[in-house]
Amino acid sequence: MKITDLAYDREGRIKNPWRADLQRARFRRAYFHIEGNAFDTGRRVVMHEFPKKSLPYAEDMGRRAIEFTVRGYCISYPRDVSTGEDEGSLLYRRDYRLARDFLIEELTSGEPGKLYLPTRKGGEVTVICPRYRMTEEERLGGYCTFDMTFVELGVAPHEAPPDIRGEVLKQFEQLRDQTIKKLSQSEDVNV
Repeated sequence: MKITDLAYDREGRIKNPWRADLQRARFRRAYFHIEGNAFDTGRRVVMHEFPKKSLPYAEDMGRRAIEFTVRGYCISYPRDVSTGEDEGSLLYRRDYRLARDFLIEELTSGEPGKLYLPTRKGGEVTVICPRYRMTEEERLGGYCTFDMTFVELGVAPHEAPPDIRGEVLKQFEQLRDQTIKKLSQSEDVNV
């Protein structure tokens, strides 16, 4: 059963619109259940206070990097469930340690990856995981929680941002050339 199957009533109408947009939580290739998530961002502001001036000057240095805080978990299922996806099926196993170990492997790889959160509209965001904490308790056998922090990757300062204008002009020129070629071919047929 998919999460979206729960969003519709028997007549096929949407019961809860936000539930219809839910997706499964995952970082890179490792799936996990999610208990809660939040993100923190804002503006980078530098305050300048000058001698003999009553009013300060606030300089806006741009947007702060988005930091995601996620509480996820892996849990033992009563029986193994196949989802048709290799990595996704690890999450629905009797032995939760398979999903736990795979998530740890992905978190400690040091490589950036796509983060998918159930309630984040617009899909994935490219992040890196600077830290996480995994907790297991004996009294909660078959269950572990992860407190994970992710930071958006962004663009390195030495890398130029994508040239959107140049790409649009390039596509325009290609389309223009194709159109001229087609028109010249159709004129040859009409002669």
